[in-house]
Amino acid sequence: MIYLGKVILAIGAHPDDCELGCYATLAYHKHKDDEVHLLVLSRGEAGGPSDKRISECKKAAQVLGADSITIEDLKDRMITTDYQTIELIQAKVDALQPDRIYTHSSHDNHQDHRNAALATMTLYRHVDDIFLYESPSVSLEFTPRVFVNITNFFHIKLEALKLHETQNDKYYVRTEAIAGLAQYRAFQAGMLATHNHSKAEAFDLAKLTL
Repeated sequence: MIYLGKVILAIGAHPDDCELGCYATLAYHKHKDDEVHLLVLSRGEAGGPSDKRISECKKAAQVLGADSITIEDLKDRMITTDYQTIELIQAKVDALQPDRIYTHSSHDNHQDHRNAALATMTLYRHVDDIFLYESPSVSLEFTPRVFVNITNFFHIKLEALKLHETQNDKYYVRTEAIAGLAQYRAFQAGMLATHNHSKAEAFDLAKLTL
């Protein structure tokens, strides 16, 4: 039987959001010969020069082997759930017909992340699966229900994040912070019982169609 790969769309409010939340899982999808497309809603100008941040994001997409990356121009820190945000996401969904979307959790203390999640949810009926990833700003209400074993793909996540040089002063992009969270999620999933160096990315689940 010939495997017909799935089409995956990952949505981030800012240039490094997908890298932080689901990049190793996206690398797993590429390993399975799935298509992986990235949609970034802003240029991240509040976190550094936008041209630099865009360049970093595109380099990280090359490390992943993404099939496409689209960077929109919504205002950093002012992303809303209005028609403009929804239409940007809707256009990408219409063009790609993705089988699964990875996006922010609505349980996030950053308004851009939260609003990106809520805007994505308006397309609930158009996509089979919607997985919600965690960011460093998720609230205590974030409850992971799905764990992906990323042990063999964790190095891709680290390599991609290191390319975001404008963000290197942030505590949450330190290797020990990223690795610590990944190992904790592996512990939650019961993976450490068989391999002490297992890593996982964790997701809440908005929709799963079997």
